[in-house]
Amino acid sequence: MKKLSATLLGFFMVCFAMAQTARVQIIHNSPTPTVDIYAGTSKLLDNFAFRTATPYIDVPANMQIPIGVALANSTSSADAIATFPVTFQANRTYVVVAAGVVGGTQPFNLFAYDMGAETSNAPGNVGIAFFHGSPDAPEVDITTGGNVLYDNVSFGEFSGYLNVPAASYQLDVTPGNNNSTIVASYNADFSFWKGRTAVVFASGFLGGDQPGFEPWVALDNGGTFPLKSVTTGGGGGTGGGGGSTARVQIIHNSPTPTVDLWVNGSKFLDDFAFRTATPYVDVPAGVNLNLGVALGNSMMASDALVSYDLNLMAGKKYVVVANGIVGGNPGFDLEIFDMGQEMADAPGNVGLLFFHGSPDAPEVDIKTGNSVLFDNVSFGEFSGYLNVPAASYELDVTPGNNNSTIVASYDADFSFWKGRTAVVFASGFLGGGNPGFEPWVALDNGGTFPLRPATNLNGGGGSANRSAVNTSSSKATVYPNPTADILNISIENTDEADVLLSVVNVNGQTVHVRDMGIQSAGNQTMQLELKGLQNGTYFLRIQAGKEIQTTRFQVIR
Repeated sequence: MKKLSATLLGFFMVCFAMAQTARVQIIHNSPTPTVDIYAGTSKLLDNFAFRTATPYIDVPANMQIPIGVALANSTSSADAIATFPVTFQANRTYVVVAAGVVGGTQPFNLFAYDMGAETSNAPGNVGIAFFHGSPDAPEVDITTGGNVLYDNVSFGEFSGYLNVPAASYQLDVTPGNNNSTIVASYNADFSFWKGRTAVVFASGFLGGDQPGFEPWVALDNGGTFPLKSVTTGGGGGTGGGGGSTARVQIIHNSPTPTVDLWVNGSKFLDDFAFRTATPYVDVPAGVNLNLGVALGNSMMASDALVSYDLNLMAGKKYVVVANGIVGGNPGFDLEIFDMGQEMADAPGNVGLLFFHGSPDAPEVDIKTGNSVLFDNVSFGEFSGYLNVPAASYELDVTPGNNNSTIVASYDADFSFWKGRTAVVFASGFLGGGNPGFEPWVALDNGGTFPLRPATNLNGGGGSANRSAVNTSSSKATVYPNPTADILNISIENTDEADVLLSVVNVNGQTVHVRDMGIQSAGNQTMQLELKGLQNGTYFLRIQAGKEIQTTRFQVIR
């Protein structure tokens, strides 16, 4: 999972107070087992799966950080199988890709690009960078309609951002020296990602080894999904073949190793990782489908640990969630929802389906404000689609019979997903088991990402205090809240300090910074103009010397 540990979060917070920071997104593109990532002796990423990514996060700059890579379920940084010393420059944005093969001809390495971007150059555009991460693929070009987008890119190389209208494109892969020979073609829909950025990364093996070659996309918020092949439609080897078909999305929510899925003796999904999903794909309807679940790198259908017989109705859409614990309690099972949707009920809405997949969590309600969105949902249950305006919401998790007790709160930004649908699924263990509890989102195109705790800018832990998270002895209040154009900040400094104000949106992007200079000890009041900010929820980070506070506010006009 893509989660900062509490220990490392504390380390980073101290570093933030002492030094400048950089922004980093990490993508796991090495076809090896799930790994843990360490920064020094602290675990940065726990159970980081192949073809998943983090959102952009703040990291200390201008200091060397040893990044260690260990196999999943490691107990300390001493378990690292490889360590890379890195130094990030202050105020720069990086994309770091783990690629190559441990012990292979193209050895495992971290490839860093120091000109990352979180927003495109115009509101209607999308910024797309390309990374060649297929170990056995030659130098390639990426073209569309005969126009070369990325030219002569070799393994381990990045090709810089291309800002284009946020729309759908056919991307053709050709040899670097022969654009008339198209190796493969893929549909790339970026119409939903206006004003944002993404990295398209070549992944897997071209020459027939497993996992097979696929181009994947990492969105700037950490969501990842494969591009659909123009020739096969993507998603595996059980296409409709011209007969009656159903549409299915599969979500892996069982906290077990990466698995393979076999259908009627053929491999349907290879190396399907925990907390990833397929897009909706066509599958045969009206016939028996024997679905087998095997451990990753399985060789044949008989390697399946469990199997299920499915018979799907033509024309229907299904959401299938692999859930529970293999050999545990509750046991592993497939939960099936037979009223899936790929489109919202209106162009400006988003259709949200909730699935309770946390094995040790009780019956819950999901609410926003005083409104209950999903009522009395128990483990293994779906709550039907709710169509709401595509916007940002604070989602509160409460016991099913007590909406006044908020267990945790999360910021959920669906403003980019107009007219589309998504599944919000509770994942992990609530009672302290590993992996820990997190709500995740599976978009209808197969992209997945975790929801962020509402009161913590840097992604670790929640708080019952919805207005501020204090990491110092200073006290700060903001008003009016909600506000329109001006935010007043009242701060009580214990000592004279240089004060820096940063406004961050719900996606972790810094959208405004103002240096207030040296402020005297005692009570101080400052004003921050908010011109240009759209309606929504924001975080104000107040850095006073070595002390940091984070306060949430809303802009409503």
